[in-house]
Amino acid sequence: MRKRQFFFVSLFVLLAAQNSVADDFRVIPNASVRTEYNDNIFFSQNDAETDIITTGSAGIELRERTERLDAVLKGRLDALRYEDNDTLNDIEQFYDGSVRYQLNQFVRLSGKAHYSEDSRPDRDIEVTGYVLNPDVRRRQNYSGALDYQASEKLAFFSSYSYQDDQFEISDTDEFTGQNVMVGLSRSLELTKPTAFRLYGNYSHYDFYSSKVENYRLTVGYSRDVSEKINYVLDIGPRYTEGEEKGTGDTSHDDGVGGNFTLTYKEELTTFDVNLFHEISGSSGRNGATKRTGLVGNLKHRLGERSSARFRLAGYLNTADRNVAFGDDLDELTITVNPSLVYEIGRDFFLETAYSYSVIRDREDDHEKHRNMIFVKLKYQYPVVE
Repeated sequence: MRKRQFFFVSLFVLLAAQNSVADDFRVIPNASVRTEYNDNIFFSQNDAETDIITTGSAGIELRERTERLDAVLKGRLDALRYEDNDTLNDIEQFYDGSVRYQLNQFVRLSGKAHYSEDSRPDRDIEVTGYVLNPDVRRRQNYSGALDYQASEKLAFFSSYSYQDDQFEISDTDEFTGQNVMVGLSRSLELTKPTAFRLYGNYSHYDFYSSKVENYRLTVGYSRDVSEKINYVLDIGPRYTEGEEKGTGDTSHDDGVGGNFTLTYKEELTTFDVNLFHEISGSSGRNGATKRTGLVGNLKHRLGERSSARFRLAGYLNTADRNVAFGDDLDELTITVNPSLVYEIGRDFFLETAYSYSVIRDREDDHEKHRNMIFVKLKYQYPVVE
């Protein structure tokens, strides 16, 4: 709690102080109303419960940008109202802060902080593929990074992140994770912009009944195929070790991890696809997970005020029963999400979307399905520009 308050108060003071010499300072209040039809709110295999969920949101965003500083502070409250399952009614809250500062021509510092209280069972479906219990989760995220441009061709990177998830009822879903990364990038003298990359990662995950450490080394490169297309490829070995709390029993596992990202950008259309395989820790599971993901996003501007978007996310979460990975797991989650956004006026936006999700438990050979459609009206008006 004190860490969260210190970061957000410090960032607010920084924004206020910089405003006297600001190049670009903005205060943007916003509000929205979203009505949703959901045909399986708990992702049940049988006896699916349908409901209509109305979410009223109110928030504010502060932005500050100068030649050296780029800072953002956001806060939002969401009031959830279920038509039938009123015991799930809740007020969720989300706070985010980020700051990036160019210390000099060689060094850039950055930091992020996040705090949220949420309770929807599907809150992580498009991030991890997991469905959680409707239990209030209090999440804290903090990260910091230092980038050093040693020369025109050589750059060094380092970062640290911390995450803590606590639940009101379920202790077994609680989770703490830390990650340290160091790396370098060197431009290569080729016909097209290309860079060699080398990264080392250390992760420590603390679950209810075990602790897991994961080490990973990747080599790869990034390449600009053209002004519109670029891709990044990283791959390398990893080693995972787990220890059971209380007994001291250990287990080991090794393998390969990596990431491939392809991006396409032009005036009317943007597209990106990310394929990755990693060892991951997250709330909702008492152990690490071998996660393979494929996530694609497409956005196309239809007209001056309208755009269409399409998202496809697939996650294969697997694990073999041992100390590091907990219970056996073989679960495939796929979510398809097309949407339309229309700018009614300078400050009003209308969005409608459909989402279909299927979770296939390949360990127990059964499936769970969900259809969801919503309409959202959002208003935002800069009071200071």
